[in-house]
Amino acid sequence: MPSQTSSNSSAENGPSHPADIIPMVLTSATQEHFGCIADEDVTGENPYKLLKKDDILEDMKAKAAVSDFSPVKQIILEYPESELLLVYDRDFTYGQLFYLVVTPEAKERILNPPESEPEEDFEDEIKTPEPKEWISLGSEKEIDEESVKETRGKLLYKFSRARRNFGIPVSLSDRNVTDVKDGILECVSYQDRRFNIKLLQRDCGVQAIPIVQSSSAQTLWKYMRNNCTQYTPGELSKNEKESPQPSLSDFFDAVTNRVLHALQQEEIMNVFKDDWMALGTNTEDIDWSGKVSDVLMLNQAFSDPNYSQDKEIICLHWHPTIQSVMAVAMTEKKTQQLVRSTGPLIVFYTFSDPTHAKILLECPDDILAFEFCPSDPNIIVGGCVNGQVVLWEISAHVTHLHPAQHGHHRHESVKNDMLGLEDKKHTKAPLVRYSAMSGVENSHKAPITDVHWLPQTFEVTAQGIPVENKSNISVQLMTCSPDGSLMFWDIRVPKQARQTMPDKKQNDSENQMANYSDNNPFKHLEKMWKPFITVPLVNMERNGDYAPIRFSLYPFASNTNNSNATVTESGGDGSPVTPDYSKLEIPSIKGLTPLPDVNTKIYIGTQDGEIVYTDWKMEKNDLDQLLSPKPLHLFRIHPCLVNTLERSPFFKDIVLTGTSLFGSCNIAIWKEGVLDGPIFLFPSSDGLYTSACWSLTRPAIFFVGKGDGKVEVWNILQKSGEAIHVQEHMTNGKITCMKPWTTSSKQHFLTLADDLGIVRVFQIPSAFNLASRNERLNVGKCINQQEERLNDLLKRKEVWETQTPASEEKKKEASEKPGTPTEEQDDMKEYDNFLLLEESILKSMGLTP
Repeated sequence: MPSQTSSNSSAENGPSHPADIIPMVLTSATQEHFGCIADEDVTGENPYKLLKKDDILEDMKAKAAVSDFSPVKQIILEYPESELLLVYDRDFTYGQLFYLVVTPEAKERILNPPESEPEEDFEDEIKTPEPKEWISLGSEKEIDEESVKETRGKLLYKFSRARRNFGIPVSLSDRNVTDVKDGILECVSYQDRRFNIKLLQRDCGVQAIPIVQSSSAQTLWKYMRNNCTQYTPGELSKNEKESPQPSLSDFFDAVTNRVLHALQQEEIMNVFKDDWMALGTNTEDIDWSGKVSDVLMLNQAFSDPNYSQDKEIICLHWHPTIQSVMAVAMTEKKTQQLVRSTGPLIVFYTFSDPTHAKILLECPDDILAFEFCPSDPNIIVGGCVNGQVVLWEISAHVTHLHPAQHGHHRHESVKNDMLGLEDKKHTKAPLVRYSAMSGVENSHKAPITDVHWLPQTFEVTAQGIPVENKSNISVQLMTCSPDGSLMFWDIRVPKQARQTMPDKKQNDSENQMANYSDNNPFKHLEKMWKPFITVPLVNMERNGDYAPIRFSLYPFASNTNNSNATVTESGGDGSPVTPDYSKLEIPSIKGLTPLPDVNTKIYIGTQDGEIVYTDWKMEKNDLDQLLSPKPLHLFRIHPCLVNTLERSPFFKDIVLTGTSLFGSCNIAIWKEGVLDGPIFLFPSSDGLYTSACWSLTRPAIFFVGKGDGKVEVWNILQKSGEAIHVQEHMTNGKITCMKPWTTSSKQHFLTLADDLGIVRVFQIPSAFNLASRNERLNVGKCINQQEERLNDLLKRKEVWETQTPASEEKKKEASEKPGTPTEEQDDMKEYDNFLLLEESILKSMGLTP
């Protein structure tokens, strides 16, 4: 009530208002009730809010005289229309924060203001200057020389058609250019990356300066003369001849032990081993980086012309358990999306047959991200462009991925065909339809850009609490999308779905599901698969949400042994047993133990280049409602969309991020828990960074792919300002994704996928896969030093900011007493010396561009 009295007094002293509006005082409760909260629902740009007359009357009935609309009760009752206009007056033009329009004419005038009349034309009053006589100074000749003129005659093309064919509909079809004599083969221009066109002429400004040149010369002696040299043979002197010489037996006595030792070594080791070829095989001896070949050699290329033509590879993964098998997600290029040939697919390749697809996964729409299930690699989950989540189960077709078994069956078919009429063509890859798909209304509202399975060590309840996973199976996954949300999904049967069915129908459905489980164990997800948790990412600085593109979970390994696991390790014949997912139910939270040591904080890379560090665990407010927490920290380091967010395989708290736009920083390394910024910043170079990945064998090395087909190799222990190796012409297109792959201790590969639909596997040389002595320990020390340097720099910055006001006062005192040095001046000198020392150390370490 005191606030209302003061507002009324200010209204009386303020400017007068028109008769068709009434200034209003609305409390915060009234603003929230009618949805007109200042600077949230109504703003200076959109100040209008239409209030229903019935809602106002109900409010006056409920609150009586306490209602904010009680002073204008009679006016509202007499208002002829059903809606009244409330205007947010942010500038207090009429003394209050709101004013109510009480006539329909005023409401129409405010909502639809009349168009302003055009200004009068004053061209008659402006006197235009009269043009002066043109005086030529010779510029016509220069203009004529610079103008472009046609130097050859124009080509004339004539198209004719027989008269009898006039009016006949035209039917166009494709044909081979070699079928007819007048066939024309189109030669499409392309960019040849083997050479660059040199610039022959260039306009530039020059400045005459003295030419500094250093030269040297050596004088040659041209005058020749004859010389002669005389020598005598060396002989023992007389004293040496008379002195006794060591006998041959003494020599044998001296070398016998060494000869016996050599013979003993010959019995226990290969003395004919080539030591030169064996150099650098022992990783504990010395780091041979830079002393051996550092060229990535092409090992294999994968491309099926039936499915990869005019396609772009979006995502790539190696099979977790079957060696030499990969899966790639293909989509039509933007220029080819109007006329689709085969549609979006996930294609499986094998090393035994790199030019033919083995399995094709049918996709309802373009797939931007997919991942194999950690517990069962036959289950694959993917995210579509339309926001839906798709699930495949390929256990019935996994035999196509085993070259030995596949070749055995093919041999039997040839043997049984006695007439020799077997099919000589290659076996067509089976097309596997998706087993489950989420509904559009329950999915993301934007493309799914990243998807990850939760580890089998824990699961998440509907309240967002990490609990133990008794089944020890990965059954939950997370997805992100630029719509500003993270979603949690579960592939098990909801418990309430079984409880709602009658007993008879439940038994019938169980029998049908048991019969159908061999083909589709995820039939229970049809038309009812939806996320059980949605975490919105609220923006801390402006209205709206963050737009996540990539996210990274902290890996969690449970120390407890799950004795109650429902999945056995192997069957009676030793083969792994696949669980029946149609019989797995979501357990009750009462029987599960919460896991407080699970790290629920994640790194998120957004569409605007922001790195957001937040917690996905839901929090309860005062009203016991679950709300998503605010982000813990926000960094603006990258200038554009974050396309890489990958954790180091050696340090789980180290994250590599990258972007694909020219800027001050394209690659950064972060340490979880350090909220002051990245510990490493790498300067940008020519070309776009499209992808990056860590090395699986060396903690200090990571690879970066670029849009022009180049690959850069970075080593944080050697050079932090530039790459240690740059290899060009790795591919003719743009590198879209990179994946390292290791088959054995001696075979390490780097897989590159491009926008031409081709996957290339390069063998990593020993210079980049053999770790030096104590390399992991040295990388850990380097990271700790960078963290200490960052903390020390921030502390000194805070001290400097706090001492700045005091230093100005001391400077004034020093100006009054000249000749007396102050403590602040000494501190300034010490701080300047520290900055010089810091700059010299950073230059020596190569941390400054």
